[in-house]
Amino acid sequence: MGKTSKVVICGMKGVGKTAILEQVIYGNITPKSELHPTIEDIYVANIESDKGTREKVRFYDTAGIEHLQTATANGTTNQQLPRHYLAIADGYILVYDTERSDSLDVLVSLKKDIDKNKDKKEVTIIVIGNKFKESETTEFESTLSKASAWCNREKIRHFSASAMQRNSLYEAFVYITSKLNPPPSKSTFTPLSMGRKVKDQS
Repeated sequence: MGKTSKVVICGMKGVGKTAILEQVIYGNITPKSELHPTIEDIYVANIESDKGTREKVRFYDTAGIEHLQTATANGTTNQQLPRHYLAIADGYILVYDTERSDSLDVLVSLKKDIDKNKDKKEVTIIVIGNKFKESETTEFESTLSKASAWCNREKIRHFSASAMQRNSLYEAFVYITSKLNPPPSKSTFTPLSMGRKVKDQS
């Protein structure tokens, strides 16, 4: 376990960002759970990557963004993350409610903001569609297909999950942890071992 990765969770107000974190880390969310709007919170978790190593991840739970006007006349958006997150984040989890297409519109704005401000830094972004209801409405179907199409265009991984079902969240969290902690490339060690062999021969 090396560095601590920093992941920012963001999205519209009320889409289940805190519930997802509480559920995946502590498993304590039920339909009766009462959660208050977040101002800012930090969770630290040790998550097993797909390589079997345990990695430390610090999650920044952010205040939900109001769905105001997604695009103004000149094409700019007024949905932005507080600037300090953009400086520290190694990765982002963008959350939307599968029953609310306006919550997906907010993610489109946030992604533009992240891209514009990341400088040359490589960041990993994933999207989680949080399914609140068991029934699948037409709104659900159209929001989900719009989200999948947008994620394909933006080349970001899309996950469909439910904050009520802990095991539905694992895949997304293992995926982002693994992307942020790739195995060291073997080629970086080759010159060192070759150098040692030369010394042994002399």
